[in-house]
Amino acid sequence: MPVAVGLLERIVFYVKIMSCDMSTDVFSQTSYGKVALTKMGEVPEDFRLYECGWMDTERSVMEVIGAEFRKAKSGKNKGKVSILIKGTEQRVLVTAKEMEAVP
Repeated sequence: MPVAVGLLERIVFYVKIMSCDMSTDVFSQTSYGKVALTKMGEVPEDFRLYECGWMDTERSVMEVIGAEFRKAKSGKNKGKVSILIKGTEQRVLVTAKEMEAVP
């Protein structure tokens, strides 16, 4: 089975983002984030985009993944939106042309 383009980078990014405070929706203001959220439709208030990566070497299609998060009840992130709620994940494909069309 071939390895997806940028898999290692996606894993490293995923590990970093999953161990931090997701209170601020950083990626929703990016071109790919705007397109992805439009494609995903209505999402809960604590829904965050947390992973993305190019699907091909030409960088023409990006996969964007988001999920709902909740506040941690204990630990170093207690009270922060940082726990992914399993079963709420959504994935969409965003093309470079769609990103370029975002003002």
